[in-house]
Amino acid sequence: MDIGSKVFGKEDKQGNALIVRGFYDENKDWTWATIHLKLANLNKPRLLGYVDVQTATFNCVRDCSKHYHRKAGGFGFNWEILSSNLIHIKTIALRVDDDKLYVFPKKLIEERGTFLNFKQQGFELQKFLDFNLIRPFEKPLKENDTKFRYAEVTKA
Repeated sequence: MDIGSKVFGKEDKQGNALIVRGFYDENKDWTWATIHLKLANLNKPRLLGYVDVQTATFNCVRDCSKHYHRKAGGFGFNWEILSSNLIHIKTIALRVDDDKLYVFPKKLIEERGTFLNFKQQGFELQKFLDFNLIRPFEKPLKENDTKFRYAEVTKA
């Protein structure tokens, strides 16, 4: 059971901020964390995902109509989160359009992802991964798995 939390932050030269809120249990062991990105030109931070600390899994969602990058043929992942020592991540659990789940090693993004000339400064730097490389990692979605649906992430 979580009994407390602590907020960590990191700001880049452009004024964008990564905000990690870690939750811990009665033994003061970290259990999970939320990761938000607050862009300098926006008022409200946006939720990028959740991290299960025990499994070092970054859980994130994508809506193909909004997040699919045609030039890259896939999705972008915030490089600061994946390469930072702010929080340890070894696996990505990507939920696409709320009906598909892909669980793959972070190493796939490190080795096969590409940077595009797209806001390559500060915390907006993204590494893009071709969706065809992700597809073989599809996992069955459990019927009662409503955790981290796109609507939950984007609600005001």
